[in-house]
Amino acid sequence: MAPVNLQMTRLLTSALGLACAVVCLFLSPHHVSAQSSTPWDTARVWTDYEAALQRPERVWRLDLTKQKWKEVDVRLRRFRQLREIVLDKNKIDSLPPWIGGFEHLERLSIRGNRLTHVPEGVLELSNLKELDLSDNEIEGIPEDIDALTKLERLLLWSNVIGHFPPSLSQLPFLEELDLLNNEMSVDEQIWVRELLPGCRLSFSPPCQCQFDD
Repeated sequence: MAPVNLQMTRLLTSALGLACAVVCLFLSPHHVSAQSSTPWDTARVWTDYEAALQRPERVWRLDLTKQKWKEVDVRLRRFRQLREIVLDKNKIDSLPPWIGGFEHLERLSIRGNRLTHVPEGVLELSNLKELDLSDNEIEGIPEDIDALTKLERLLLWSNVIGHFPPSLSQLPFLEELDLLNNEMSVDEQIWVRELLPGCRLSFSPPCQCQFDD
């Protein structure tokens, strides 16, 4: 019986070795998607929208600058893995509510458009870390800005912002707030500094605004 047991042991050892080899093969870098093992900020930036639409599940970063869009194309919803969307220098004056459905999105830039307010859908982006709404016509920061609990950078230069809610102080990770080229008074700048004492703030020289009674 001893030779039989020895033979069985050898067969089991060979089988286990083969199984381990197969597992290692499928876990090797050659069989793992490049994007699944790469930080998103070093992943490919797609600039050809039509080409990206052919493989939406592989697109993490999408730059749609100067597309001459007046509204956001509904097909953008197909990109469920997006970490970054750039919609700079279009003619967009609003965003659809479904923009809040990009659950993985960490950076959104809509610089140089025609927004007059922060779109409500943006406030549903729970993983957003950077929001750039610079060079628009935004008049105020919404009261519920604190819904963006992971926000680190808020860039709002060259707008017409005149409302700064106390909820700004409830953004625990906010490191930078850029308000250059907004016509802020001395009192408004002092108020924002008091709200965000540990935040890096950028202001233009305060305006000497005088209003007729």
